[in-house]
Amino acid sequence: MLKIGVRLPRQFEDSGDYLADARAMDAAGADSLWLDAEGYDPWLLLAGMATITGRVRLVVPISSADVRAPQDLGGRLATLSRLSRGRTALAVTGLAEALADLDAVLELARRARCCVLLDLPARLGRRGPSPAPASADPRAGLADGVVGAGESPEQFRAAVEPVTRYREREKLTGPFELWAAIKMPDAPETWRRQRQEYEAAGATGLIVPADPRLLDLLRNGDEEADRSDLRLAQG
Repeated sequence: MLKIGVRLPRQFEDSGDYLADARAMDAAGADSLWLDAEGYDPWLLLAGMATITGRVRLVVPISSADVRAPQDLGGRLATLSRLSRGRTALAVTGLAEALADLDAVLELARRARCCVLLDLPARLGRRGPSPAPASADPRAGLADGVVGAGESPEQFRAAVEPVTRYREREKLTGPFELWAAIKMPDAPETWRRQRQEYEAAGATGLIVPADPRLLDLLRNGDEEADRSDLRLAQG
């Protein structure tokens, strides 16, 4: 069964509504909360979410610059991991640069008992987004999972294939997460179809932008009943 991650904005007008949205997604069964690339400090935002959620994982976006300062990263990671009772994960961007320091990041994560997910980049070609050279680096298979680039299940499969082949070749049999980032589905039928297609392409999870309709989809599952009474606070 696919895990569902929810990508929240890093800016808001009302902090109460913002945290209420995070708590609602937690209660509705989301696996993890992710953050946009730009906005307020992600560590502070997720620290606030840690105090009002009890099950959902909190995914911190970090860059290759953060990776090159492991002492500072280690302190923040240990703090958030304690606040969240071990529900912290790291999403590393800038794969080409970060791979050089991957061992240090993995060691910090092991100490804090959290997982490391690498964001595989994409480049634009004549046929649309395709895996960038860095995404073909099989060392990404040493992490705990990846976020595959691409706007279709086929492009997602192509992005993660070098990593999965590396893990098969090296006989790495531990749990490994394969996430695909998608747009908000426009209808329940689209939601069901995308889940089926991405799961068939090898995905173990989908990351979806926060939207008033998403809470309804999470709570209803595959039911088609109208639940217009359920709304995000920001909606």
